[in-house]
This record gives sequence, structure tokens and C-alpha cells, in this order.
Amino acid sequence: AGVTGVRGTAVYRMVYFFPQVLSVVIIALLWKEVYHPNSGLLNGTLRAVGLPAPTWLGDPRTAFWCVLAVMVWANVGFYVVLFGAAMSAIPRDIYEAVLLDGASRWTTLRRVTIPLLWDTVQVAWIYLAIAALDGFILIQQMTNGGPNFSSDVIGLRMYETAFGSESKFGYASAIGVVLFFLTLSVAVLALRAARRDRIEYS
Repeated sequence: AGVTGVRGTAVYRMVYFFPQVLSVVIIALLWKEVYHPNSGLLNGTLRAVGLPAPTWLGDPRTAFWCVLAVMVWANVGFYVVLFGAAMSAIPRDIYEAVLLDGASRWTTLRRVTIPLLWDTVQVAWIYLAIAALDGFILIQQMTNGGPNFSSDVIGLRMYETAFGSESKFGYASAIGVVLFFLTLSVAVLALRAARRDRIEYS
């Protein structure tokens, strides 16, 4: 039998995974309203406790971090399910043997859990690398790359170059090729950086 989680694990996974079933556009519009300087939930809460209410998406110092927080919220459920499924596949006997040998929880995590999850870690690194270079829809809907290009990404710049006022399709195609090879290179580097001997269990 595999490792079992705490009671209610299925419920926790469902809650974490819920943003994955929402459209990226819906997520962007939802959080754009949360960050709204006048009617947003966040600033409303800050005003209620007597704190200043910043212009979250209108300030170059905070716009990027606000969008990044939304990207984390929207995608964390995928990794919870990914690692949860991988941990459930680890035989419980391995942990019982390690604990009988007197290993601490930290030693068990470092010497047993992480090595057995390393293939999953590699997959997660690739997804993270691709997501870091993308984020086009979310950023277009929330900030459109602003203010002052503080939250701009390559995908959005490619779109604006092709379908903006200048309609430079040749430049946009070149940006697309660069983005493809950059994404491929980052994925390969992530795989090489996370490479180690494969550990299997039966």
C-alpha cells in the first residue's frame, strides 16, 4: 500500500485544485476586481482597519508581484495534486523501515521522500520554467504589461508587436521563434540541473 495522507486529504486536494478548473480569463478578471483601488476587496479590508490603500496594479513597484501572486494561486493546485499522487505511490513499508531504524522526520524527508519524488520534481521544474516564460493571458487581462512594462512578458510583447498599432508580423514571428528556443533551452537546463541517479522502488 502507498503512503496515506491526513484525514480529509481528498477535500484539501479539491480545494487547492479548484482554480485549475477556472478559465484563466475568469481568474484574471476576478483578481483584477480584488486589486481594484476603489472597490476592491483588498483595499476595502485595508481601509476598514485604517491602513493605506495602494494602487496595486497601477504601481510599477507592486504590479509584477501582484500578478505573480495570482499565478501562484492559480497553479499551486496542480502541483499539490502532482506531488500528492506521487507520494501516494510510495510504499508505506519503506517509511516503516526507516522509522524503525530511528530516522527523524527531517532525515526521512531528505533521504527517502525527496529522492523517490525526484522524477516528479523534474516534471515540476519543466512546468514552472514554461509558466515563467508564458503568463500571456493573465498579464494581458490584468495589466497589459504595465505600468511602464513592469509586468511585461515575451508572449505579450509578441502579441502586441503583431496585432498592435504597428502590425509588425515579421518581428512578431521572430519573437515567437526566439521564445520557442528560449523555452526549449530553459526546459533542457531544468532537466539537466535536476538530473541525478534514478531511484526505484518495488
